[in-house]
This record gives sequence, C-alpha cells and structure tokens, in this order.
Amino acid sequence: MKKVLVVVLAVLLMVTAFGCSSAPAEDTGADASVPAESAAADASDPVEEDSTDGKTLKFGYVTSDMSHEWYQNIVNGAQQRAEELGVELITADAAMDAGKQVTQLENMLTSGVDALLITPVDAKSLATVIQEAEAQGVPVICESNVVEGATTTVGIDSVEGGRKAGEWLAEYATENNIDPKILVVNAPANEDCRERVQGFKEALDESGIQYEIVQEVDGEGSKEKSLEVSADAITAHPEVNVIYGINDNATTGGMAAYKEAGLDESQLVAIGFGFEGVAGRTALLAGGPYKSAVAMFPDFMGQRLIDTAYEIANGGEVEERTWSGTTIITLDNFADFYTEENGEYITNFDAVRALIEE
Repeated sequence: MKKVLVVVLAVLLMVTAFGCSSAPAEDTGADASVPAESAAADASDPVEEDSTDGKTLKFGYVTSDMSHEWYQNIVNGAQQRAEELGVELITADAAMDAGKQVTQLENMLTSGVDALLITPVDAKSLATVIQEAEAQGVPVICESNVVEGATTTVGIDSVEGGRKAGEWLAEYATENNIDPKILVVNAPANEDCRERVQGFKEALDESGIQYEIVQEVDGEGSKEKSLEVSADAITAHPEVNVIYGINDNATTGGMAAYKEAGLDESQLVAIGFGFEGVAGRTALLAGGPYKSAVAMFPDFMGQRLIDTAYEIANGGEVEERTWSGTTIITLDNFADFYTEENGEYITNFDAVRALIEE
C-alpha cells in the first residue's frame, strides 16, 4: 500500500511540473531567444498509449541553424508537444557546422536518449552517428532531408509544394489576364529548393498558359543575397512581373530589389514558399505584391517530429517518409489556418492536420 502511495505522489509531482512550468526544455546549444510563435496542439488530440512502463522518455534534437525563424518555430512546436506528452526534450544548435553537429549528437547518445531528431547540416557526415544509434537501438528521425539509415524523415513533398505554387499562379494569371514574366529566386545547392522549382515549372507547363522564366538566380536562401542577385536580374529584365522564391527570404529579397528599381509594385505578383513566421505573414497581410505562399507550418512540423519519435519509442511502426502538410495561403484563407490572440498568431493545428488526411 505504501509503494502504491509513493508512485501516485510521484506521478502527481510530474504532472504538476509539466503543466505549470513555463521554462524551455533543457538546452545544450540552441538560441535561448526563440520567439513564442507557435501554439500547443489541441488538448483533445489523441495520444498513443504509453508502453514505456512509466519511464520518462528523453529525446535529443539537433537543428542545423537556429538563426533562421523556420528552425526557431520548429523547436517551439517540438518543445510544446514534448511538454504535453511528458517527454524530456534536449535541443542543440549546430550553427551550420557539420562536425559540431556530430559531436552534439554523440553526446546525446552518451546521455541516454530514447530518440535522436536531426535537421542535417551534411547528411554524409552522419553515417557514424546513425550506426551508433542503431547499435544502441535508438531511432533516428530526420527533418526534411533524407539520411541513409535513418528510421524516418518528417517533412513535406517539395515537388508537390512547388506544383501548388505553379497551379496557383496559372489560375491567378488567367483570371487577371497576366502574361507571366518570372524571376525565380532559387538556392540550388539545396535539393529541397531545386525540387520546389521543379514542381513549380511542371505545374506551369501542364497548365497550358503562356509564361516565360526570364531568369533564375541563386539567392542562397538569404534575404541579403536574394536582394543582390535579384537587383541585377531586374536591371537586365525590367519586364519581370512575377517573383517566385524558394523561401520567404528569397521572395522578400526579390520584392525589395523590385521596389529599389523604382518599378510599379502594383504590377508585381510575388509567391513565397515556407510561410515560416513573421516575415511571410507580414508581407502577406500588408496587401502588397506578396499574394500567396506555400505554407509549411514549422510549429506543426515540430509536433510531427515529437509525435513520430513518441510513437516509435512506444513500439509503433512508421513509414520511411512521414509527411507534413502544405497548402497555398492567401489573404482569402489566412484566417482558416491562423487566429490572432493577444497580438500573436496561433496556428489552427486541426486545419493543418486535415491537409495530411486529404
């Protein structure tokens, strides 16, 4: 009877800690200034039955670069979901250093994590870590980028996302009698970015509309570089009336170059990819050239990472690819996916989850 009472009191103490604490999960290198952009999942979401005999699960997550809003919001979503499930989440930031990431992951394995979550800096550098994790029976869940030997990859279908952007432009151009002269701001060193452009072009070709990609530039995913290379392209091609960027930095950088060139912004249609947070949301809600974006919902992606790791840790099975949803966001449907509360925009996770179930 005394043993039962001790167990009950321990459980109550754990529930109190997770339910009341506002402190972030333990950090072994991540940026402590992560903005509180994302919201917790609906409390009514189903949770898999715990088969870990009361053990507190511990997951380790190493991101590639926490200076980007995308990864900040992924970690926010992951932290919140971990707290809901009673999981201890350790995070670290590799800061685009592949060697540092390997060391961080090895340290997490030594600490006894039940799952490794990785946004890879360099997939090829992770082979030894993957082998060590497999030897210890620790599942490896990668974000977006497929790594050989990992248990699963949580991410979007980048080609399909690009196709959604192309389909939207084809419809918009037809309805508004636009002859698209397109500047593509890419980051071709990244396979996901190449696929976003591939899908975009495929959808435009299949639509049957007349269009021209007047130039494709490498903005390297940064706003500053995207502005620089877009400025040169727009000087050479002032007829540009559509900018398609592989992320919000690429798109808004291209928009800034267009504005600096003194061109008529009312004639420009800008399409983003990612809709990562403040940058994309501000551009869309301003009602200017930024007309649409392929939204990837990073806070939901973080939740998918934790849910996937939790399912595996509890004996569940997952596919090699675990998909996260995307959709085209415009001013017309923004309110279907985001609600403003006290100056912050809260993601409607039920609406995002429905995208996966379609």
